[in-house]
Amino acid sequence: MKYIIKKTNAAPSWESANPLEINNYPWYTRGDKQKTEVRALYNDSSLFLQFSCEDKHISAENTALNSPVSRDSCVEFFADPGSGSYFNVEVNCCGTLLAGYGPGRPNRKLIDAALAEKIKISRTMPGPVKQESPQDKNWLVEIDIPFSVIEEFTGFKIPRGPGNIWKANFYRCGGKTDPQFACWAPVTSPKPDYHRPECFGELVFE
Repeated sequence: MKYIIKKTNAAPSWESANPLEINNYPWYTRGDKQKTEVRALYNDSSLFLQFSCEDKHISAENTALNSPVSRDSCVEFFADPGSGSYFNVEVNCCGTLLAGYGPGRPNRKLIDAALAEKIKISRTMPGPVKQESPQDKNWLVEIDIPFSVIEEFTGFKIPRGPGNIWKANFYRCGGKTDPQFACWAPVTSPKPDYHRPECFGELVFE
């Protein structure tokens, strides 16, 4: 799996970004497979992500930094920029953030509040919590991650610019009804597990 991420010189112009769909369901058992579209861009200072999610059952209960937002209606981005470890950025539909870094699932370093404040998140759900409603249709989040934040968090000088390649995956999960457990690059594990860097695809900077 390969995604070409285009460069932008100013604020994101999302229509110029290549779309990808989170449409692999390795652990599917029941319910609707709802569309999740991602667009990504970058400039000299930041990585920009947009997740657009169809969702008939939108819910979120976690409001604290680094709380288990994967139990809510949630999207996730995992990436190894070349350090041999990977960072994960997880955001629920109301904008609550969890971010971690490490070589695997155990003993991950979690982001602190001062650094987390530099990651800008916008969303369509007002929050801070959301209960399921018969009117639920979709939600959207946009994330602006400064490269300087990634470098400070990981202690690794981030390669970026044309020709650089990161290993990465995009995920959709959570919610009380019909949790999606979907991924962009297929994951080969018997149970839902997003901490599988060996299954990451390629994020290619154009």
